[in-house]
Amino acid sequence: MRYVEPVYRPPSEAMSLLIQATVGCSAASAGHCYFCGSWLFAKTMPEKKFRIRPQEEILEDLRAARDYYGDHIRKLFFLDSNALAMKTDRLAEITREAYCFFDGLERVSVYACATDILRKSRAELEGLKAAGLKLLYLGLESGNDKVLALHNKGVDAAKTIEACNHAQEAGLDLSVTVILGLGGLELSAEHAADTGHVLSQISPAYMGALTLMVVPGTPVQEWIDNGTFEIPDQAGILDELEIMIGKIEVEQEMVFRTNHASNYLPLKGIFPQDKGRMLELIGRARSGRIALRSEEMRGL
Repeated sequence: MRYVEPVYRPPSEAMSLLIQATVGCSAASAGHCYFCGSWLFAKTMPEKKFRIRPQEEILEDLRAARDYYGDHIRKLFFLDSNALAMKTDRLAEITREAYCFFDGLERVSVYACATDILRKSRAELEGLKAAGLKLLYLGLESGNDKVLALHNKGVDAAKTIEACNHAQEAGLDLSVTVILGLGGLELSAEHAADTGHVLSQISPAYMGALTLMVVPGTPVQEWIDNGTFEIPDQAGILDELEIMIGKIEVEQEMVFRTNHASNYLPLKGIFPQDKGRMLELIGRARSGRIALRSEEMRGL
């Protein structure tokens, strides 16, 4: 199997077979997402410029994985940062082939940008679901349009809500991520509150929060160096987490995690029933009764 390093996968795909269907990120190649390492790779690593791998190469890697692992694969994740950008028939073909190669395969998933979803019709998304694609990972990042514009996300909150509804109406599950601290000190409170409101409107099956970690060489690092952007401290990040959770109102169950290594406080629960318990844990962390991950340990 061949990979163009570095590659990223969601934490919940730690035990999944990783097959590189696309290289890089189309949004990063277009200059979006100033906080992201992919933005930097697109400008400094020609080999990570976004492209779709030849179909036969992808199928060859699937065959190689079958020969190596046998029929022990239960989950498969198609790399790289937004494989949903592939043409629908090509993505459907490799998804169907994956189930043919691995009889015990239970789930195929990909990263997706909101624009990838909106470019596909309801019939196309339903066709991908029928082929066996079950889960899309999507970075909301923030529900606040000023924060999204600051980082040149490429879509506003309304477009992301539209895309998420479009995918879920086609029967696809969503795992949505947000980034605490992305608005800096200036936009901290409204970033948190608006993100909670948008998550309520999307009501995804899964939701995870990360905390901003600065990638050297990105515009965010430049803003910090010139004094125009300041990341909230631990207490400020706890405030954001508390505000966001407080604003989330969903009726259907939503699995929630802050178990990513970037976070100071690991939380897990299911909305709506665990909302009060998670807010209580944040309060205990704020008073020092729960230890926070140190700055030195973040990302490890």
